[in-house]
Amino acid sequence: MGNAANYALRAIQPSLLAAQTLINDIAAGALSTARLVVTFAGCLALLGGGVLISSDDARAVLTARLSGTDAASSEAEGFTPASDPDAEHRSLLANSNDPQQRRIVQYLVRRYRVADEAVRMLVASAFQIGKERSLDPLLILSVVAVESSLNPFAQSHVGAKGLMQVMATVHAERFAPHGGETAALDPITNMKVGSSILQDLIVRGGSVERGLQLYVGAGNMPDDGGYGARVLGERARLQQAASGKIDAAIAAANRAAAPASVPASSATAEALPVGAGAIDLLEPAPNSNSDTHVSRPEQSI
Repeated sequence: MGNAANYALRAIQPSLLAAQTLINDIAAGALSTARLVVTFAGCLALLGGGVLISSDDARAVLTARLSGTDAASSEAEGFTPASDPDAEHRSLLANSNDPQQRRIVQYLVRRYRVADEAVRMLVASAFQIGKERSLDPLLILSVVAVESSLNPFAQSHVGAKGLMQVMATVHAERFAPHGGETAALDPITNMKVGSSILQDLIVRGGSVERGLQLYVGAGNMPDDGGYGARVLGERARLQQAASGKIDAAIAAANRAAAPASVPASSATAEALPVGAGAIDLLEPAPNSNSDTHVSRPEQSI
């Protein structure tokens, strides 16, 4: 009986060893597979990180999706975040990828030597504001360029501030929804308020040219000192760049910026008319292309 039992054990022992070996092999294979999966996932994460670092568009899409996820989570928890008038606007700007806008950005970056990402935001903002207000976005950008050379911190000695050199104290009510007068140095807010003023002045003046004359504060003068011509000239170059002729637009800008030779006879100072002292002349804002600014009572509309 004992011999029979021993014989049975010896008979099944190879099968047990084979089963144990199979189990060990399966476990080892599963472990190796898990390691490969983790390694592959890590490589994908590194690759994705590299794409995000190198691609502005990818970062913008990710930011927009994360913002949407956060908003959905807040609503699910019954929490309503405080209203931010510019939050939706900024999110929209982040997703801008229009070919025409990209060409305009390239021109402005080369022309004014400003960071690409900052200019992308300004251009997208101008197009969005123009759409909202039925105002030419290239006109908005050309005013920004002439007024401040795309410097959001430009300020004249009488208080005109920001990209569009808006009189913040005069337009305190317009800045109130955006956080007050200090928002004049916020690029998007300044463009919103400045565009609103410009549009109202164009309507009041009856034409873009007259609106620009009012905007620069030369409404009571015989002319605007060439301000409107510079703005419209820059707009023409922006249109040229938008059509793909960026190099030609840059060349045209360089020609326009080149100092013209002035005859000696015309260099003599002319006598000012009686009462001209009542007009306060302003120096151009830092980095501004505009050198004919006068006090801007017309902005107080």
